[in-house]
Amino acid sequence: QVLWPMAEEIEQFSVAIIGAGSGGLTAGKFAARLGAKAVVIEKKHVGGDCTWTGCVPSKALIKASKVIHTARHADKFSQGGAQPDIKADMKKVHKYVQDTIASVYQHETPEVFESQGVRVLLGTASFEDAHIITVRPTDPEKKPFKIHAARVVICTGARPVIPSFLAGKDIPFHTYETIFDLDVLPPSLLVLGGGPIGAEIGQAYARFGCKVTIMASSLLPKEDPQARKVMEEVFKNEGIRFVTERVAAAEKNADGTITLTGDKGTTATAAMLFVATGREPVIDNLNLGAAGVAYTDKGITVDNTLRTNVKHIYAAGDCIGSPQFTHYAGWQAFMAVRNFILPSSDKGVSDIIPRVTFTDPEVAAVGMDEKELREKYGDKGKVVVRHLEHVDRAVCEGEQAAGYYKLFLSDKDKLKGASIVCQRAGELINEIAVGMANGLSIRDMGLAIHAYPSFGFGLQQMYSDQAVEALFHGMTGTLISLLKKV
Repeated sequence: QVLWPMAEEIEQFSVAIIGAGSGGLTAGKFAARLGAKAVVIEKKHVGGDCTWTGCVPSKALIKASKVIHTARHADKFSQGGAQPDIKADMKKVHKYVQDTIASVYQHETPEVFESQGVRVLLGTASFEDAHIITVRPTDPEKKPFKIHAARVVICTGARPVIPSFLAGKDIPFHTYETIFDLDVLPPSLLVLGGGPIGAEIGQAYARFGCKVTIMASSLLPKEDPQARKVMEEVFKNEGIRFVTERVAAAEKNADGTITLTGDKGTTATAAMLFVATGREPVIDNLNLGAAGVAYTDKGITVDNTLRTNVKHIYAAGDCIGSPQFTHYAGWQAFMAVRNFILPSSDKGVSDIIPRVTFTDPEVAAVGMDEKELREKYGDKGKVVVRHLEHVDRAVCEGEQAAGYYKLFLSDKDKLKGASIVCQRAGELINEIAVGMANGLSIRDMGLAIHAYPSFGFGLQQMYSDQAVEALFHGMTGTLISLLKKV
């Protein structure tokens, strides 16, 4: 619903936000809360990719697949309870996914944001100059009009990258923008790309009862090598074929199937193709040149306060080439508004960005990896590992065979990063991020009592073990030896 009419032919706004995804909605609400007259312009759906084609539907899909997987292997927990031949009813799965989207969207409708003081316009936005923006309504019966904005925040997000060997060819495929519309389970699926999206969708469809092949140069390439090894083994055990080659060509066969060919000559054929080869910034229709805003093919150019070369225009999230996470886009948009409304110039970029791939088990990380730790601290940096067989809750859940907690520490025992693989990794990594953001040491983290037998208690055991180990080294250890009573 577009909320019309505009009050004037060219209405004046304190701030215009282009894009109503995580970043745009955060910016609009915060600007309105600070008393600014704010307008958000969105060309598709309020809520953006995360609500409609990303985070929300994918996690609902993953939940449905985990239920199927649990039922298939129920004999591990109860005699005779397994249903090994069970397959998903994709119509029910589709309904669950769409119902979940609707449940989230009800809190993000234009009416909700209007009630919070944010004007919402559905249409495409393009610059006429650095302050005038033309809005072309989604409703074809509405005429284009102009608005004036004293300040602008661009939060237009990103879209799927389509490989050149697929572009413009008669080869059917799906991306994250279309796969959640499906209500029929294909007999087989090719996943092109081994990043988080490919891994999540690939495992979910395999659990639904589909024969899945993932073809990519590596699985979860940005993650710790140990995490990649764990997930390769998990996928192998779940019947997912992983072809470690870069895809060089694709072909549609006479029977309608698709064949991918790797750069080493390996082929894989399936009934359906899912493309997950990355995302690129959406900036091509903004007419940035008219506003004088600098950009490259990697996105809009900003400084570390998120300001472009045009002093009243800011940009945040995926459209500037930032790490592509909903939570980071929202945080950046908040910081952008803060920087141009309040008397501050805080950094709108961070090295402490937790990330999670919601496979089963989950793969989470934040901060430095081991290579970065060694480059900065050499042998004085510390890597502390606890395998899940030593985390009692993981043992209770039956997942002790695959996974670990790994902490990366500075020479002063400060938290510098972490890699965690377990079913609750996405929750655990936030604790590490809080510790890092506040410059806490292992000893500081260990002072907080954690509930037993939670997954978090395993972290406290790591903190405590390391703190005790540090206590008995150097002068402090010598003093303790002299003063101890036993």
